[in-house]
Amino acid sequence: MSEFRFESSPFRRPGRWVRGGFHCHTVNSDGGLSPEETLARYRKAGYGCVGITDHRKVTSTTQFSTGSFVAIDSIEAGAQPDVIGVGATGPVDQQPSFCDKVCALARQGAFTIAAHPTYSAAMPEVYLSCPGLTAIEIFNAYCEEAYANGYATELWDMVLGAGKRIWGVAADDAHLNEKKRYYSDVGHGWVEIWTEHLSAPDILNALRKGAFYSTQGPRFGSFTVEESRIAFECTPVRQVRWRTRGKCGHVEYPAGPEGLTQSSMPKWFAPRGYVRIELVDAAGLKAWSNPFFLESGPTTRNPIY
Repeated sequence: MSEFRFESSPFRRPGRWVRGGFHCHTVNSDGGLSPEETLARYRKAGYGCVGITDHRKVTSTTQFSTGSFVAIDSIEAGAQPDVIGVGATGPVDQQPSFCDKVCALARQGAFTIAAHPTYSAAMPEVYLSCPGLTAIEIFNAYCEEAYANGYATELWDMVLGAGKRIWGVAADDAHLNEKKRYYSDVGHGWVEIWTEHLSAPDILNALRKGAFYSTQGPRFGSFTVEESRIAFECTPVRQVRWRTRGKCGHVEYPAGPEGLTQSSMPKWFAPRGYVRIELVDAAGLKAWSNPFFLESGPTTRNPIY
């Protein structure tokens, strides 16, 4: 009999997948398009929810929301390392520390994301010491294309392994500005959010619960989490990578050229605090589930300050 149980899955409630992007810039900072043009680009790419994150200012976008698209006022607050606030209501003081900025955004009700941590040369303890932080950017397309430092999954595992509950977010960091030597376009990294209703409060609630996954293209389908079992469906991939803290890991490969379209955690797999899943498709594009925590796993919570 298994000696562990997983916490209740946030995907058990009724819902549907909504594509979301929460790192992009307009002419109100260093982007190349107006807010309206930027959101139009995202809508055309199939996004149902976007937060524009201009530097040190909240660009008002809620007037662009419709019945099939939600714009959420957001910000890239400006710090070293930097932080994004999805659902922010205004800028925060530039003098305090990183954690002060995070907590100030959390008090506004924002979903807080540590932006491009590898680019920022951030160490795990910076994030571990900040209880208001709810997520970390595990893939930033702009940083990967321009500086070869867009991934932060190993840092994510360090923070998770130290006992902090924190979600992972993939983002474009799109500037849509051809005058910049390097810039990322729409659709290189995003999140798929599981929500029953398409509204800003429901999107933010789903983000806080971790009811989403991050991707460069591969798609998860349904998740089943029951006691000590995790199973899921997905678009065809050439690898399913099961991850936890430390040496216990497993890579599953397809038996034939058609690719894997479903998987379940091996019965022998011994998770330490959490389990997360990576998908790799035939083109090398990846998707990342959020961690599924054990009932006896990490206990560091993320209160709203």
